[in-house]
Amino acid sequence: MKFIFFVAMLGIIITGCNSSSNKALPAATQVEIEEVKKDSFFPVTSFIKGQLLLLDSLQVTPLHTITINNKVDSIWIKKDELPSLLSSFTLPVIKETNLINYFKETSFKDQTLNAITFTYDPIKALPDSIPLRHWDVYINPETGKVTTVYLVKQFKENEKIITQQFTWKTDKWAMIVTLTNKPDGSTLVLKEDKFIWDFNQ
Repeated sequence: MKFIFFVAMLGIIITGCNSSSNKALPAATQVEIEEVKKDSFFPVTSFIKGQLLLLDSLQVTPLHTITINNKVDSIWIKKDELPSLLSSFTLPVIKETNLINYFKETSFKDQTLNAITFTYDPIKALPDSIPLRHWDVYINPETGKVTTVYLVKQFKENEKIITQQFTWKTDKWAMIVTLTNKPDGSTLVLKEDKFIWDFNQ
């Protein structure tokens, strides 16, 4: 039922974005925004866990690259190591309804990206138990398939404010970028971890 609801919601957005008022714009500038109070969000955590299960069935050895101060090191890792290395993608849990009181959903259809984007931003002050600050889900409008998930978290660590950016490219790779916020308001990249399991790029 949840999948049917999601497909129906996707169909409504696509139909709305192809309305006559939008056809008057050049293709490169066709962007529509829908901001509606939703009773259900896309279940990001279930999707990521499903991706991890698919990974387990692949005949591939993942590559872990680590970048610090523009120096890149790499190591081949076992598939069974990935769930623990990527566990931060699944915490805190993003289910259909558990965060609707803290975040709003905005949807975009951008012809230039050929993607429908579901964007989630806070609507109130967040408790310490929710380090999430923002996330996006990108969907191919032709196939209905999720292509990318992007998450941003922020928390305190050793009196420093740490920001982490998580990118999951469906069936291809995942990346975690860790930054620290400097006193002048700028950010410094501390580390970049990338995990690759599809080398046909």
